Amino acid sequence: MNAILVEENFARVDGRDMNVILDLLDELNLEAEPTAPRSSGRGRHWELAMYWQPEGPIPENTEAGLPDTVAKIGDHFVAAGKQLPSRVTIYGRDGVVLWALRLDAG
Repeated sequence: MNAILVEENFARVDGRDMNVILDLLDELNLEAEPTAPRSSGRGRHWELAMYWQPEGPIPENTEAGLPDTVAKIGDHFVAAGKQLPSRVTIYGRDGVVLWALRLDAG
């Protein structure tokens, strides 16, 4: 199982939201855990940031499932009456963007 860290965002993501995100990532066979915030998370647009822990790229089978997982995360925020992240980004250990998807609230 590959590991991924999900950045906590206390301005946008409460404990229930984080549990939903972690559970959805678990369905992709990702061992996901929260990690300390690295940005303020405030502002009109916000990013749900995740950090890929293994060396190397995201496996193809995991990457193929990410759009559906991100859509489910977005559905959760809509159902909860919260603002969607404008983008979900997965960063490598070196800070390089490995994968990103913009979300549309419309």
